[in-house]
Amino acid sequence: MKRRAAVAGQFYYGTSSRLLRQVEEYTVAGNTKEEAIGIVVPHAGLIYSGPVAGAVYSSIRPPKTFVMLGPNHTGLGATAALMDEGEWEIPTGTISIDRGLAGRIARENAIVSRDVQAHAFEHSLEVQLPFIAHLSPDIRIVPIALLSLTVDECLELGEK
Repeated sequence: MKRRAAVAGQFYYGTSSRLLRQVEEYTVAGNTKEEAIGIVVPHAGLIYSGPVAGAVYSSIRPPKTFVMLGPNHTGLGATAALMDEGEWEIPTGTISIDRGLAGRIARENAIVSRDVQAHAFEHSLEVQLPFIAHLSPDIRIVPIALLSLTVDECLELGEK
């Protein structure tokens, strides 16, 4: 399944050339890159969140796969909704889901449900993709949209 961009042209520029320029405007060339176990970045429209997100992404060595956790603003789908196969499309390209890792997360964690519906219109993870795609064309993702979890459920999800 290919998840089409839901907020291109709204939360970030909707054409490849303009989006590439926008991401380059917010990233910092020549930063020292650090290994990161996790990062926290804002998920608003890039005009608002781009400078912070760009600085964060510019300072890390990208992993081969990003496990992405983002809030579910739409209320659609499962409480912890994992999209476990397919691709996400943005104007600058397509990013594949790491099926192997997504499958392991789904099998080993009862909190997570395989659910595409929760991702259909949600912007929180999509606005990260222009930066992630800019890091490397071979990066994969595991997108998980979170609707409402207890602290204990969040700890369990993180541990698994």
